Amino acid sequence: MGNIVKSAVKLSVFSVVMITVTSVDSIRNLPGVALFGSHLISFFLLAGFCYFLPTALVCAEMSTTYPQQGGVYNWGKETLGPSFGFVTVWYQYAENIVYYPPLISFIIATGVYPFAPHLANNNIFMLVMINVIFWSLTLVNIFGLKLSSIITNVFGMVGLIFPILLIIALGGYWVISDPSASHISLRTASDWLPDFHQAGIGASFTAIVLSLTGVEITTAYATEVDNPQRTYPRALLLSTGLILLTLTLCSLSIAAVVPHNDSSLSEGIILAFKAFFEDLHLTFLLPVIALAIVFGTLASLNNWIIAPTKSLFVAAQDHFLPKALAKENKSKAPVPLLLLQGVIVTILSLAFILVPNVNEGMWLLNILMTQLYMAMYICVFISFVASRCKHKHLDRPFRVPGGKVGMVLAAGLGIASSVITIIVSFDVPASINQNVAMFSLIIGFIIFSLPAIFAIIHRRKYIKLTQEA
Repeated sequence: MGNIVKSAVKLSVFSVVMITVTSVDSIRNLPGVALFGSHLISFFLLAGFCYFLPTALVCAEMSTTYPQQGGVYNWGKETLGPSFGFVTVWYQYAENIVYYPPLISFIIATGVYPFAPHLANNNIFMLVMINVIFWSLTLVNIFGLKLSSIITNVFGMVGLIFPILLIIALGGYWVISDPSASHISLRTASDWLPDFHQAGIGASFTAIVLSLTGVEITTAYATEVDNPQRTYPRALLLSTGLILLTLTLCSLSIAAVVPHNDSSLSEGIILAFKAFFEDLHLTFLLPVIALAIVFGTLASLNNWIIAPTKSLFVAAQDHFLPKALAKENKSKAPVPLLLLQGVIVTILSLAFILVPNVNEGMWLLNILMTQLYMAMYICVFISFVASRCKHKHLDRPFRVPGGKVGMVLAAGLGIASSVITIIVSFDVPASINQNVAMFSLIIGFIIFSLPAIFAIIHRRKYIKLTQEA
């Protein structure tokens, strides 16, 4: 999920492809995907065409139909009313909050591995560093938005494109030079087909879906595309192909060199690079690549610290939140919401001293984040159908192809894949107690849903008091 800078020039197919690829492509979740082994190819294709493509098409139509500020909040508000809009944007905001601790854990584990790998499993160290990094970037976004933009742009290019291309190249070299050393096989048809009997398949599938999220941010460009009805579908198809190809090849590279039992969400990427560099006698490059990955992930984190609060701020101005939270500073940063976000992340980070190890904490937060994200996308697909039914008169610079059949197919696939992802996500890895995980995830989802209910009640009371006055 990278940074995006709008252009006044009409965008070409190539430009839209690059924006989409750099915004969605990420290697952070791929160690979880690599647990599928060679079967990840078919699972990526399944998730790509049943979830990612319908999501991209629907978000493109909604963003061009309702181009006003507010993102998913505005889509829900214009189609099914302000309350539905707030539920939609709240789930987007909530999933981002849950996203931060595991993302920062990945940054820390990758950064310390070449120097002091034992620290990646030190819960207290991780707790402290999560808060130091998050609050530092929060202050950057409050007081230095220009610096924030520089961090995102420079770090994003260094830490995203370079590691992805390098790990694919090294993986190809590894398999070609010594096939017997690979931990996966692609020789038979069964190696390619889905294997639904693997333990923890649900959690690994959530990692695949999670690696394909974030496309709703890139659709802000749909109005700046030259001939959107023709250009955007071509760009999305090319983007889908490139994203699926790069993520699949990266995941296969990790699965080939890192044994299934050694893979972890926090260290899986750097373990793969370690194996590559040891084989090539280039271990001195490990700190360099670790630093590049840290920079790239910091760029992603920095961008998303401010992004979800912007849409929530629009909702706050519609009186869903107390007036104290609906304020911004001279730099247009929603300071109260950013501070509230920081407090919630600090509380969430305490999970790292309540679980036996860091990897288990990351898995649970990753799964909860995916469930919240899928709830948001379900709301988006419902808004899309409502828009087509209620606002037939509106100009739609981009429409999901296929008329009513295309609408039903895109919304049906999107809702079905989102619901299925939520259901299968409860199949956690064998290392985590199933009952504890089930209880934690259900309670977590309820806790993060309650603020939306309270906000709707708050707004209704405000409106009632206003009318009485």
